[in-house]
Parts: sequence; C-alpha cells; structure tokens
Amino acid sequence: APKFRLHYFDFTGRGEPIRILLTYGGLEFDDIRIEKKDWPKVKPSALGQLPVLEFQGHMIPQSTAICRFLANKANLSGKDEFENLKIDVAVDTIEDLKKVSEWAYEKNEEKKKALEETTLKEHVPFFLKKLEIHAEKNGGYLALNRVISWADVYMATEYEGYMNFFDRDVLTDYPNLQRVIRSVLTEPRVQQWIRKRPRIASFTYDLRNHL
Repeated sequence: APKFRLHYFDFTGRGEPIRILLTYGGLEFDDIRIEKKDWPKVKPSALGQLPVLEFQGHMIPQSTAICRFLANKANLSGKDEFENLKIDVAVDTIEDLKKVSEWAYEKNEEKKKALEETTLKEHVPFFLKKLEIHAEKNGGYLALNRVISWADVYMATEYEGYMNFFDRDVLTDYPNLQRVIRSVLTEPRVQQWIRKRPRIASFTYDLRNHL
C-alpha cells in the first residue's frame, strides 16, 4: 500500500480532519509534526504553506482538496455528483465560519473584545443556523441522509477548535449539530485516532471528553 506523509504543525487545526480521514480509511501514514520555530526552515520545501500531503512523490497542498481526495479512498464521499455537491456546500459553509475568527488578530484589546461579541452574537449564528438546517434534514448528518461523510468529520474537528477558541460551547442552541458531533465520535475508526493522538497542551477542551 502506498505510504502517505502528512506535514503539519504539532496542532489539530487544518491537519486534524486529514489525520482522521487517513485513519478512518486504514491508510498508513507518517504524522510529521513541525515545531513553529522550525517553520521558516521548512517553508520553502512545503510550498510555503501547511498542511501538505506527500503521496507517490507529489506534494499536495490545500486542506479541503486533500480531504476530498482522501474521502474518496476512505468511502466518506458521496455516491454521485449531487451528493458530492451537498458535501461541498456544507464544507464551504464551515469554511465561511472559519473566516469569522479574524477578529482575533486585532491588536487593540477594546476593539478586539467588541469584535468578539459581534462575532459570537451575529456572525457565528448566521452560519450555524444554515448548518443546523442541513443537519436536521439529514437526521444528524451534514450532507447525506443518515450517512456519515467527510463534511461531518470536518465539522467535528472545527467544533473542537471553537470550544478552545471561544472558550464556550457555540453549539448549545443547535441540537442537530450536536447530533453531528455525536455521530462522528461514535464511529470506532474515528475513536481509534482520537484515543491515540498526541494531546495539545494549550487545549482546555479535547474531543476525548466525548468518548
């Protein structure tokens, strides 16, 4: 079997859905974790960005493209074009939600606090409501009716990020999105990775809490 090598920081972030998909698909891989201090040295060979998946001599960038590629191998993509379109819609909505965290880079503390409040009261609910509708329609899954896809895996890893980033549970008012997280975390092959992965020292919340 071909060997995969994932290059990413010693963190969850955009590397984590990739690690779960590789484990879920039974695809053997080297989990190469780069320390922040070593990044300037590694940057030129990593196409200037991480994650990068090394496969059969190719260096593949862009996390969602990597996830789509691995989902095909792990049987977590759709059965046809339309199902794959629904997965992409869900993932793109999660990507839009990622962008709302840009307030964190504000240097002025007062402005930063105000931006965080606006983000939590307006921007985050705007996207979560859309995802909640998908999850309700699909019986606790984001894209496919009562069937797990890589969109659900993507959401679960994002949720862990939100819990640590905002230091509160942003899914309290979204019961069907909570079902999505549970659906993913009851999968034995997902649990396999979560149980054995390295802990992130700065995290107050870990997906292990759900197992």
